[in-house]
Amino acid sequence: MPSSWFTLPTEIQAMEDGIEQDLLANREENREKWSSQFSFLLATVGSAVGLGNIWRFPSLVATHGGGAFIFAYVIVLLFIGLPMMTLELTLGQKFQGGDVDAFGSINPRFRGIGVASVVTSFIASTYYTVILSWAAIYFFESFVPNLPYSIHSSNPSDNATYSYADYQRGAEAHFNATHGAAESDQIHGSFNWRVFGALLFIWVCIYLCIFKGIKVVSHVVKVTAIAPVVIIIILSVMASFKAGAVGGISYYIGKIDWTALNNRDIWIAAIGQVFFSLGLCMGCITAYSSFNPKEQNISRDGKIICFSDMAVSIMAGFCVYEMLGFVKLQCLDTETEEVCDKIYAAGGFKLAFVSYPAGVAMSSNPNLWGILFFGCLFFLGIDSAFSMIIAFTTVIDDAWFSKKFPLKKPVVTGIVCGVGFLLGFVFLFDTGFDLMDVVDNYLSNWCLMLIGFVQAVACGWVYQAPYQFRRVGKFSVVLYDICFFVAITLGVIIALSGNKDSDVDVIWVGVFIGMFVWVFGLVSAVLLSKGRVSSYPEKVWCIAGWHGPDMIRRMVNKQYVPDWEPNSVTDEGKAFYRHELIAAPFGFLIKYIILPCYSCWWALPSTRISRRHTGAFPFPTTSWESWWWGWWSPAWSSSSSSRGYGTTLRMPATRAG
Repeated sequence: MPSSWFTLPTEIQAMEDGIEQDLLANREENREKWSSQFSFLLATVGSAVGLGNIWRFPSLVATHGGGAFIFAYVIVLLFIGLPMMTLELTLGQKFQGGDVDAFGSINPRFRGIGVASVVTSFIASTYYTVILSWAAIYFFESFVPNLPYSIHSSNPSDNATYSYADYQRGAEAHFNATHGAAESDQIHGSFNWRVFGALLFIWVCIYLCIFKGIKVVSHVVKVTAIAPVVIIIILSVMASFKAGAVGGISYYIGKIDWTALNNRDIWIAAIGQVFFSLGLCMGCITAYSSFNPKEQNISRDGKIICFSDMAVSIMAGFCVYEMLGFVKLQCLDTETEEVCDKIYAAGGFKLAFVSYPAGVAMSSNPNLWGILFFGCLFFLGIDSAFSMIIAFTTVIDDAWFSKKFPLKKPVVTGIVCGVGFLLGFVFLFDTGFDLMDVVDNYLSNWCLMLIGFVQAVACGWVYQAPYQFRRVGKFSVVLYDICFFVAITLGVIIALSGNKDSDVDVIWVGVFIGMFVWVFGLVSAVLLSKGRVSSYPEKVWCIAGWHGPDMIRRMVNKQYVPDWEPNSVTDEGKAFYRHELIAAPFGFLIKYIILPCYSCWWALPSTRISRRHTGAFPFPTTSWESWWWGWWSPAWSSSSSSRGYGTTLRMPATRAG
């Protein structure tokens, strides 16, 4: 098959050779740069690694077959997370701008994608900082001799022996008092001044970390990104000597259930965790990479970031489940095995602010445990928080009005931080906990996933569409595109409409119907094509090929290896094992694999990680009717008695790490 079928024509190739000069003509030559490549990697890994690495990933591993979930996670990371991470790194670094300028450089119509991502990121920061405020309160309380989140704090002079249930109730009561949420019949509009003070402290910390730009951040991340990893290792070593730690590790990864891979839920959970853990579609990655020199190796950086995030998640699992194993052992003194096994189901707020603190209170030298654990939460969260603000301020600095009416960076950062602090007030009232649930639900389940979907469509389907029109005609390309998206819609709806416990597996019915519509559209488009191309194989490539992502891939590979040639068997083979090159499947994954995965995750509400409990749905969650109505079931519709303490726990998804 002639290699010319898979290469761009002369005029497009010429545009590729000069694209950097054309796209960067209006960029500032004196744009800020990271002090070193190491600082950039620390900052980006710190942004990706968040609270979810310690309160969500371990619980997913334990509940989805142990090592089987890690296997599924790695597969999803390679086929979805790494391509999307590489895409965002490439856009930011090549076009030297935040999300708005990066997507706008591809096509001015795509600037809205960048606006949506940074606005969503900024809104997420307003309640993410409230969660960090709770961690800060617990951190400072850990210096008190009688821990406030321990049962002992209620009566320090009492030398009675307490059971696990006493410590659990004490931790729950203290968390209720900390977040200040009221039951539905006890709402009085009270304001939580305690969290207000902590929130002010968090925003001051964020401002001090970023007020002078990337050069200050380059030094800050050497503490905020490294400290939590060191603390996790210390906590893991300390907890390994506790009684019951081996049992906790055994529950975490000791039992590998490979049959879990046959369940669709494990794959959907892995997709959600990879997407939110890496902080994709929030503008943070693009903003950070825009401060790189244009010659920095993007492909290698993407691999380091993705696998560092996974490594921290796995390490955090040992830290968590060693402590939960100890807590379970204490529980067995007074409770049955069945009751105590529920401790391992802890995740989200219950793990971070109830179960783990209860274990801390039952430990010897509890103050040291508390300082380390909540200090770790603070460091995990603070660099994720200020990365969201940097994403927003970078777009402001790149905007035309900032060039016309320039303001110093400390002023811009101060205004943005001040607005974020004021918006956070709405989460400090006694209704704030439920409001946080609603906002996080729609940001994570709708906004971010929709932005990711549109990003994949923009880069995989719209970018370089004019080239396709010239080669085979506009009608054929549009017909094929419509048929593909109809195929995805029908396939996903049918595949997820059946009961997963029934004998009839409708998943394959949905796959068959979707494939039929897809192939029908491709054949029709080829037969109806009109243009410069005459051979059928070349028509298929021009209509169904991944031209936009492949142009980005060639730009990157040519820069790092000037003698690299696309579509050469030898050179394309090198791209699979040389870390500085992007392999050929990159474009195919962006165009054809990521979209169906987004669609499946979006359409299946039983896996949405921002839900506090499954009781939010009025119907069983295994039928078409239930997940349709589940979309419109508000996060606060279930009983208020399960404020994060039920069997299924609320886990904020927007920065679930």
